[in-house]
Amino acid sequence: MIHWLFAICVFWLVGAVFFGGVYDAETGSAGRQALGLLLNFAVFLGIFALLRFALVGLFGLGGESGFLSTVWGTILPTAIPTMLIGRIGRLVFGLVGVTMARKVFSADMH
Repeated sequence: MIHWLFAICVFWLVGAVFFGGVYDAETGSAGRQALGLLLNFAVFLGIFALLRFALVGLFGLGGESGFLSTVWGTILPTAIPTMLIGRIGRLVFGLVGVTMARKVFSADMH
């Protein structure tokens, strides 16, 4: 159960930084943006579940070691979708009709 809690917390922290700071929604209503965020959450947890099942369930990685079971069962299945959150976000937001554009920060703004 702690594995799921860790993945959920990581998604909301990284999602807030990424979608709130790095990308900006150019089109789409607030409802579409909220739907896109919830679908991102579902896709993120789906990838997490598949990776966790593949690494721990099928291959049995980690074994009896507490450290290795944490790495293979929690850290790695969470890290991979976290690294892909930008690509997943652009795809999912595009499916619901929201255009995401990368924000450009310059020295003139400071």
